[in-house]
Amino acid sequence: MLTGKFRILQILVACGVLGYAFPAAADGAEAEARVREANDRLRELLRDAPDSAEIGQLVDSLLDYEGLAQRALVNHWGRLTQAQKDEFLSLFKALVAQSYRDNLKETLDNIAIDFLGWEQTSAGSVVVKTRVRKLQTRRNRRAEIDIHYEMHLVSGNWRMIDVTTNGVSLVQSYRDQFNNIIGQAQTFEAGWSDLIGRMRRKLESE
Repeated sequence: MLTGKFRILQILVACGVLGYAFPAAADGAEAEARVREANDRLRELLRDAPDSAEIGQLVDSLLDYEGLAQRALVNHWGRLTQAQKDEFLSLFKALVAQSYRDNLKETLDNIAIDFLGWEQTSAGSVVVKTRVRKLQTRRNRRAEIDIHYEMHLVSGNWRMIDVTTNGVSLVQSYRDQFNNIIGQAQTFEAGWSDLIGRMRRKLESE
């Protein structure tokens, strides 16, 4: 079965391949502003209109599903037919969006978010650094988690292509899981079929 890692973003506020031209300093500030605006709007919607279709639309506008998928399947993407890519992306997007929405309320409830600046990567993307503070825990102590959002421009819009939580990369987690499933099979075709089957069953069980 797919591990619990498929219920992504348990504490993430937003998520989602390769960078393009190096962004200017103003662009890094724009990427940070995009994260701020998305967080603020999601919190408003969850408070005032938790069933609003705008939540799903905002999530879709933030996540670069194809970029995330290509990074996670970096060792296998080039071997896939277009039909296989289309099937995988359809399932992957549904799973990511579903898991994201399932965890939004818990993620954004009773927290404060500190923005710690941003930096460019060698690939030309921008990493927006934040620290999430849970205002109250069961032990009545304030918990802090560092969450870094990697973003790049897609058709002029800032989209998320990775999220690192306390040093753990979402992309790497996916990659390890997918490689494990495919690698356990005797052939790539068998492994791929197993992965697609697990993804379908995961969706059906939700």
